[in-house]
Amino acid sequence: MSRVFDALDQYQTSGLFTEAERSALEYVTELTKQKKVNPDTFARMARHFSEREICEIVWLVATEHVYNMTNIGLNIHSDRLCDISRRK
Repeated sequence: MSRVFDALDQYQTSGLFTEAERSALEYVTELTKQKKVNPDTFARMARHFSEREICEIVWLVATEHVYNMTNIGLNIHSDRLCDISRRK
């Protein structure tokens, strides 16, 4: 699994990802970076995932975005979370 995680930045060309995984990664990349999704990207993903699964993927991206924005707003970084708990 670590190999797959390490290859995420190469998802478009890596043989470690299925076509379904590539379509989902392209979808969430567009959604996250551009705040919109090309209809062709949506259509590719819809060939592999049900309407419910697409909704679940969007929900996961949206909630992760909220968590990240909250941490940025509170000046909390992933490498400092442990430091905060030690201050108490």
